[in-house]
Amino acid sequence: MAKKKTEEKEIRHAGDPNVMGLRGAVVEQPITATLDENYMPYAMSVIVSRAIPEIDGFKPSHRKLLYTMYKMGLLTGSRTKSANIVGQTMRLNPHGDQAIYETMVRLAKGNESLLHPFVDSKGNFG
Repeated sequence: MAKKKTEEKEIRHAGDPNVMGLRGAVVEQPITATLDENYMPYAMSVIVSRAIPEIDGFKPSHRKLLYTMYKMGLLTGSRTKSANIVGQTMRLNPHGDQAIYETMVRLAKGNESLLHPFVDSKGNFG
């Protein structure tokens, strides 16, 4: 029968700088400076890329939804359940099913932001 090796495991403590996440020095600076350096560029990037519509009036989530419906062959007037469309769109849009469903409802309603609805809905929709 083989003998067990008696190796001592290296125990790392919370103060050890080699523990992941604790490498480097801690720099003290005001929270306002941290927000200006880190958060503001990220926020501006998100606003420009996601929140402001392009020249055609679509946001990226609208384009992803309509592209998914195009790939599913729904341009010919065929119908499918909204859950199926939402599930297929989640492959492209990582923001959850409720946000995708609300986007689809917004594209189905003819309101002041759309000249005409882009999604033809039937039944209790939104």
